[in-house]
Amino acid sequence: MAITAGSTVALALLRTAEELRLHSQFATGLNLRCGEYLIYVSRDPRGAACGLQVDADDLALLRTPGEWRWDGQGLIGRRPGHVVGLDSAIVGYRVAPPVVRNLAGDPDRLVRARAAVGGASWFDTGPGHEVGLPRLRAAIERLVTAAPDAAAAVRSVVGMGVGLTPSADDALIGALCILAAVGAPVPEVGRQVCAWLRSDGAGATTDVSANYLRLAFEGAFSVPLIRTVAALADDVPADVLAGPLRGLSAVGATSGMDAAVGVQMVWQSLVPALTPVRS
Repeated sequence: MAITAGSTVALALLRTAEELRLHSQFATGLNLRCGEYLIYVSRDPRGAACGLQVDADDLALLRTPGEWRWDGQGLIGRRPGHVVGLDSAIVGYRVAPPVVRNLAGDPDRLVRARAAVGGASWFDTGPGHEVGLPRLRAAIERLVTAAPDAAAAVRSVVGMGVGLTPSADDALIGALCILAAVGAPVPEVGRQVCAWLRSDGAGATTDVSANYLRLAFEGAFSVPLIRTVAALADDVPADVLAGPLRGLSAVGATSGMDAAVGVQMVWQSLVPALTPVRS
């Protein structure tokens, strides 16, 4: 029994961990609390920016309430026999966004790919479209233009929507991924929003969502989201883009497609500015 794969972020956290505690459980996996971060443990953790892959037996073992400590080679539980070690062939997968030097092509390509995939987003529902979408668009516009009130605009939509990771949070993560990919990160906004999430904004969203928002501001994203942004940068046709987008749509009930909405909003804003003018 062993950890067979892990994101670079999760593996780095383990190296500094003094203790880990079971935080929350789901049908597909669980979260271990590691300091102020959550490490998602599953048989397929790539839908999370900070994840470890284990087999079914280890997953059942880790569901046991109690503390775990990291000894440099494995997770050691309080009870005898509670050990989850590192496999000798462990794979560390990257969660940094792709490097995008130019965005080009039809800005509506992602819209057509979404239609082909058929994934659901809360922003496609009545309340999401009528109330949520205008508020999200206003916040992302402030984020893209690095407006002085960008942090306040982002804070105003955190926690909006549905799900364990509310829809607006997922969309913000999608927006942050493509901004980081094109070399337009927002470090000052990130510092302000992350400080707020640790203090006055601690109850604005779920623990899980706050964890992923902080990771996104620090430049860590899920593999399906990274693959979708990379496909956009490659200017592939909508039917080819549907491939990675289908993987993104499998993340959560609506989380993947909510993230795609954030990607779309930023992309439509950036393409005119980044596409070379041809004479």
